[in-house]
Amino acid sequence: MARAAKTMIDLLEACRRSKFLHFTLNQTAVCGLYLTPTGQMLANNLHAEWNQFGSSSSDTVPVFLGKSNLNLQENFANVQKQNKALKLPFGVMMEETGKNLLVPIGDTFILHLPETVQLCTTYLLPSSSANQFLYQLQRQRKIWWMRWSVDPGRYFISDVRHDEESISNTTSVSICAQFVDRTELELDHLELSLMPDDGERIVSEPLNAIVRVTNNLHRTTLAILMDALEGNAASEACVKIHRKIAPYKCAIIYQLENQCGQDEITMEQNLNDLSKHLEYVLRAAKLTVHDDDGVFGRMPHDHQIAELDQIGVPYVLLLNAKTLYTGLLRLRSRDTTLAETIHISDLPSYLVKLIHA
Repeated sequence: MARAAKTMIDLLEACRRSKFLHFTLNQTAVCGLYLTPTGQMLANNLHAEWNQFGSSSSDTVPVFLGKSNLNLQENFANVQKQNKALKLPFGVMMEETGKNLLVPIGDTFILHLPETVQLCTTYLLPSSSANQFLYQLQRQRKIWWMRWSVDPGRYFISDVRHDEESISNTTSVSICAQFVDRTELELDHLELSLMPDDGERIVSEPLNAIVRVTNNLHRTTLAILMDALEGNAASEACVKIHRKIAPYKCAIIYQLENQCGQDEITMEQNLNDLSKHLEYVLRAAKLTVHDDDGVFGRMPHDHQIAELDQIGVPYVLLLNAKTLYTGLLRLRSRDTTLAETIHISDLPSYLVKLIHA
């Protein structure tokens, strides 16, 4: 019997049941969105990837960090003052805190955000190359979104929109994702316009143009979660968020087998010590490791695995008594549920390669 297709309401409810965020759903209004600590880690990772894209999107277009207390022209002037030999094009990356914003989720739903972060990168360039730059940037942004997706085919570039009546003759385009019920969700908004006239420009001097790409961080986090949950065939039992942006890259579980009495106590202490050592080694390699809060460690082995799948941990290190004698452990993949045998001496280099492959 075929599984009934999810509706947009079903998908939002799945997001609300997840361990990443909370909100109230009032008909078509998503209100009071709150990120859990795990959800905040996901948002932080997406923020870092946005900054990484901004600083490396093009080898020939340098991007500088702007100041939120300056307007756009002041930021451009400040960058040019600090970099005397700087030539066009270049970009300025900024973030703004917005309050009580209404952010659309498709044509039907509205996300009400009491407080949110707006990410923006604005490029200053000669108007003669503006259209080509906008074309290249929108393709790069689409690929950026596809990298993180369970279903890369859901992302597309909208039709180009022209506002010829505006003074700056604005051209805009969006990166969108299509979810259930054919709901189209705008993710990135790219806009090309002429640089505002400061009143001192010589008439014969050619105008410069600005290309601005904006993104709402909370909507981005929700979209990534929606993508991971809609991609599940059955339930929210496993959230397959891309390993590079997953809040935790790995976890460590040890299991006692057929031990009793004093031997069990000694074995458990040795495995616990080994786990702590491996945590230190992995964190030193800048891999986030899931914390055992005490309650987690007392859960049955299969419950621990299920808990880790629900928060999208891509890899789990499985230790047992034999690990203490042979140095061999099993490395379980969230996506395949299969485990391979590796030696502890291969950590963390092997895991780093898997995460960043």
